[in-house]
Amino acid sequence: MSAGLFASCAAIVVTGCGTQVASVQTLSAPKAPASPAKAPSPAALSPRQRAEADAAAIRASFVPPPGARRLPAAPDAAGGALRQPVQLPDTPNLVDDTSWWLAPGQPEAVLAWERAHLPRRFASAGSGTSYAGGAAAEWWDEFSLPAVPAVLNSRELIVQVVSAGQGQTAIRVDAQVIWLPAKPAAERVPAGAKLLMLRDLPGLAGGKPPAPVTVTNNAKVAKIASLADGLPVFPPGVYSCPADNGQGLMLTFSGAGDRTLAVLVADSTGCGTVSFTVGGKSLPALWDGASFVQQVLAVAGLHW
Repeated sequence: MSAGLFASCAAIVVTGCGTQVASVQTLSAPKAPASPAKAPSPAALSPRQRAEADAAAIRASFVPPPGARRLPAAPDAAGGALRQPVQLPDTPNLVDDTSWWLAPGQPEAVLAWERAHLPRRFASAGSGTSYAGGAAAEWWDEFSLPAVPAVLNSRELIVQVVSAGQGQTAIRVDAQVIWLPAKPAAERVPAGAKLLMLRDLPGLAGGKPPAPVTVTNNAKVAKIASLADGLPVFPPGVYSCPADNGQGLMLTFSGAGDRTLAVLVADSTGCGTVSFTVGGKSLPALWDGASFVQQVLAVAGLHW
């Protein structure tokens, strides 16, 4: 799957008509050259557009080995092994920008050359080898860039190589970026929150939980509300999570007259999901529960 970010511009020509006088000439001043179109700022792009632009930039970071030439499609080398990426995250929010190349040299040497010439901002994220008939047949390296909080969850470059015969190596390059959907504007702690009750959820860890604590300090309530508002939306898709034993923290924000305004339940284990209910309405699940719980307890001065 290949995705791109395209921009287009339209020229508008304005015409008019009038009476021409033969003895009069109108001279117009020379027009200043048009300024080059500016690329939209990241803030003006949707999360998906950010992912498409980022994937294109990541793929462009691939440094073709000496003598390499780009191919229009996946080659038939190694039984068509490069028709599919070595990994494909199971999420609808994936942008996979792909290119194929043919370069002189043996696969492992070509991959080592690429590893040495990739821009330093990329960190190694793993490597692998697959075998056919007891012999190595395909090699790959994975590289990553830091996530963009609340926008791009995963940013990776994957380079796969196989032998194309006659001293040539076929290369597949995948720039894979997973974007997070925009959080609904309503998914925030209401401004009228004055009290916050914290309830420990021991889950399967067992033991008697400490008594609930009510935070009344306005500054602490506001700080914890800000932390909740900053949580990203949980990325849609299928993920392999650590064991979830139900341990976590429940937060209940109240306003005047002890009216419940928002309730959050943050998991400290598993995928660290955070459920968020505002005015009794369930909103999309959020993420980073384990870190959120520790930050909340620190602000509240608790050592649960």
